[in-house]
Amino acid sequence: MAYEKKIPVDLDCPLRLTMSLIESKWKSCILDELRSGSPMRPSEIHKSLPEAAPRVLDIQLKEMVEDGLVFKTIYPELPPRSEYVITDLGKSLLPIIDSMLKWGEEHFALFEKKYDNKK
Repeated sequence: MAYEKKIPVDLDCPLRLTMSLIESKWKSCILDELRSGSPMRPSEIHKSLPEAAPRVLDIQLKEMVEDGLVFKTIYPELPPRSEYVITDLGKSLLPIIDSMLKWGEEHFALFEKKYDNKK
């Protein structure tokens, strides 16, 4: 059974459109991992984000390919090998991700106090 998004993309609002491309828990992290432009195999992406379930990463990578944020190359070998690389469209989201990283660094102490005691 193929996965389908429960909520359709809202094309009437540019903010919601942008959020739909990076709102999931791991898409921004995947783009950040791919930012160097070097191709990464799925197993490398999984290793770089060990908290994420491999199935979830695979679904999100597939969506990102469909959205044009990453490109997937499948090599005709046995066993088959694939790699992902960020596209120019994906790179255009990096300034947003950089702003999110900066905001998180600037406000880390506030949220560390709030969430650290819940471990």
